[in-house]
Amino acid sequence: MGTEHSHKDSAGGADGASGAHGGGAATPTAPTLIGSVQRALRLVEAMYAEGGATAKRLARVTGIPLPTVYHLLRTLSHEGYVQREGGSFRLADDLPLAS
Repeated sequence: MGTEHSHKDSAGGADGASGAHGGGAATPTAPTLIGSVQRALRLVEAMYAEGGATAKRLARVTGIPLPTVYHLLRTLSHEGYVQREGGSFRLADDLPLAS
């Protein structure tokens, strides 16, 4: 699960501006990324790949510290994305995604 996702901002910046000064080329800026969202998505990907796993296993395969895994799993569970079965966590059967 150690895949890195890299998304480039094709607009040249977070606000889509194209260089207001001097008419020159826009200087591309790095996108603002939210680390906790990235970690939560890594957990979702790991649960999808594993079909269900303990928090300790998820921490091992994602490289996310165990206390953080528990916090993220608690939040994902509260929001309806994760179900706990005994000591294992898995993606919910009916993910609460917008239709």
